Amino acid sequence: MAVCKSCGTKYSKWTTPVSAGGLCPECFESALSDERDVKPEEPVAPSAIAATEKRNIRIRLTSFIPRSRSKAVFALAMSCYCVTLGYFIAAWARALHIKPSPPAFYLSGRISDVVGLLVAAPIVESLALVAVFELMRRAHAPAAVQVITAALFVSAAHVRPWWPHALIVLPGFCIQTAS
Repeated sequence: MAVCKSCGTKYSKWTTPVSAGGLCPECFESALSDERDVKPEEPVAPSAIAATEKRNIRIRLTSFIPRSRSKAVFALAMSCYCVTLGYFIAAWARALHIKPSPPAFYLSGRISDVVGLLVAAPIVESLALVAVFELMRRAHAPAAVQVITAALFVSAAHVRPWWPHALIVLPGFCIQTAS
């Protein structure tokens, strides 16, 4: 048995909700009914509402870097950024009615194509990115110039046989160089 804090009557704790806070069922119900009888709020004119303050904060590029320290998560996020930007620029190329790629652009099905694209090209492109980036760093160029110069150098190799391909891969190389 418990004693009600409001009226002082004895009541069973098993018949009152836990949230009653030491009140008997009758006092608890009357407190709830008082809350239910609250009048609705009056409508307020939009001019009476104070305007919210809008802060002008620049978006930092570090906001797009994953917060996890996992290298796999970082690599996955950067890969997704590369693919997304590549598709975005390819969509712009289609929207601007740029001539489609020639048949020489596609693979012929030989084993040398597979070895060249999956083994040799990534190694050579990575070495070129690092070499140009290091040259620009040793020349004391700003970080943005280092990244853009290295990315432009490697994407220029993708001009032949279809020049829009260099523009499509440029954002990916910028992301890889910055990473």
